Amino acid sequence: MEKRYLYKFLFVCMCAVLGACNGYLEEIPQNKQKLSTTDDYDQLLNNAYLTQAVLPYIDVLTDDMDYIVADRRPNFANSADTYLGAHLWDNSIETTMPNGDEVFAKFYNSAYNTNVVIDNIDEAVGAVLDMTEVERTRKHIKGEAYALRAFRYFYLVNMYAAPYDPATCATTPGIPVNLETTADDKAYRRVSLEKVYGQIVDDLKNAIPLLEENLMETGKTRFSALAAKALLARVYLYMQEWDLAIEQAKDVIQANKTLFDLRNPLFYTEAPFEWSEEALPGNGYLNTDNSNVLFVNGINEICELLGGDNAISLFRPSKDLDNAYDKGDVRRCYFIRHTYSGKLRYVKHRYYDEVYLNFVLQLSSDYGYSRGIRTEEMYLILAEAYAHKTDGIATAVGYLNTLREAKFREEDFETYGRLHSEDFTQQTLLEEIWKERRLELCFEEHRWFDLRRTTRPPMTHKGLKGTSTLQENDLRYVLQIPQKELSVNPQIGANPR
Repeated sequence: MEKRYLYKFLFVCMCAVLGACNGYLEEIPQNKQKLSTTDDYDQLLNNAYLTQAVLPYIDVLTDDMDYIVADRRPNFANSADTYLGAHLWDNSIETTMPNGDEVFAKFYNSAYNTNVVIDNIDEAVGAVLDMTEVERTRKHIKGEAYALRAFRYFYLVNMYAAPYDPATCATTPGIPVNLETTADDKAYRRVSLEKVYGQIVDDLKNAIPLLEENLMETGKTRFSALAAKALLARVYLYMQEWDLAIEQAKDVIQANKTLFDLRNPLFYTEAPFEWSEEALPGNGYLNTDNSNVLFVNGINEICELLGGDNAISLFRPSKDLDNAYDKGDVRRCYFIRHTYSGKLRYVKHRYYDEVYLNFVLQLSSDYGYSRGIRTEEMYLILAEAYAHKTDGIATAVGYLNTLREAKFREEDFETYGRLHSEDFTQQTLLEEIWKERRLELCFEEHRWFDLRRTTRPPMTHKGLKGTSTLQENDLRYVLQIPQKELSVNPQIGANPR
C-alpha cells in the first residue's frame, strides 16, 4: 500500500471483494461481503462525495482573509494557526499542518472510488424486479460518478499544477490521472495539462446525458445533469474556450435563471448602512433550499477559521475585500458583519448564525457549505466569456447588471450599481468582472483559482513573525505536492520553487 500512496486506498476494492478490511468499513456498505447491488455502489459513491472538511486553507491563501496578530491571546493555542503556513505561502504549505496536506490523498481516493463505480455498476443487481428501473438506476449512478471524478480532478489540477494556457497546455506538466481499479504496483507520473483537462471534459460529457436521460431525485449534495453542465461551463472558462463556456452557461440559465435576491429590506439596515451585533435575518447563501443553488459539496470548511473567537482563530475577512463593495451593495452586509469594536466577522453562510460567532466543536452540514455551484456563477462566466470577444462588451455588461441588480438596494442600484458599457475597454471590463467574481463568490473556494488563472498578482500577508510576500507570477501559485506523496512516489516530481 505504501508503494502506491497516491492510490493507497486500493484496499477499498479488496474489501469490496473480500469484506476483510475493518479499517475501511466506512468505504463500503456495512455487513456486505462484496459490492453487488446498485445500492452498494450508490453508498460507495456517496462516500466519495467527502462530507467532511478537506481543504479549509484554500481561502487562507488569498487576499480575502487577514491574520490579526494584535488579537492573539497568549494563554490560548489558536488551533487555526494550523493553516498559517498556507497563509504565508511557505514553499510547502503543509509545514504547520500536523497531518500534512491531506487534500491530495483524499481527493485521489475519492476519484478512485468513482473508478470502482464506473467500471462495475453496469453489472450491479437491482433491488427491484423491473429491469428498466434497474438500468435507469445503474446509468444515473454512473453519470454521477463521471461528474464527481471530473470535479475531483478539476480541483487537483488547479491546486498542484500550473494554470491552463492553450498555447502551452500540451507540454505543461499536469497531475497524474488514473482511471484504473486494478492493484498493479506501478508508479504514477504526471500527464500534460491538455490531457488532464481533456479527461475532465470527457467525464462531464459522459455524465450529462446519463443524468439527463435517467432522472433520480438525489438532492443538491449530489450531482444532477444541470450541475454537471454548470461545472462544464466553469471548466471551459478555465480553458479559455469562450464559445463553449457561453453555450454551457446559457443552457444552465435557460433551465434555471434564479438569482439570490438581496433587495428585500429585511436584508439590510436603513441608516447607517452597516450591520451591528444584532441577529441577522435571512438564509445561508449556499442553503440547499435556495433555488439558485445547483450543487453543494462537503461542509462549511472555514467555519472554524472565521468563527470569531480569538482563542481559536485570528483569521478574519480582509479589510481589502470589505472595502471592495460599492455603496448600496447588500452583499457587504450579508457576507461580513461589522461589530461595534470595528472587527469584521464572516456571516455569509448563516446557518445557526449565533454559533458562527464562536468555536464549533463538531462541524457538520448544519453549518452550511463552502464548495458549491450556483446560477450566479453562470452569469459571471457569460460576462467574462463575452468580454473576451471583440463585439461582446455590451453583452458582458448586460449580464453583470442582471446579477448586480439583485444584490443592491433598489434605491442605490441606478446610482452606484448599474454599469455602462461605454465606460469600459476590454481590459478594464475584464478587471471589473474579476472583481465582481471576488465580491459574489468570496469564501466559496473560487478566489485562489481566479488569482492563478488571471493575473497572479503580488500579495503580502502578516504572520506571527513579520510578513510574507507572494511575488507577481510567483511559483508558489502552484502548491507543492505533499511530501508523503513524493516520498513514496517520487516519479510525480516536486513542483519547482
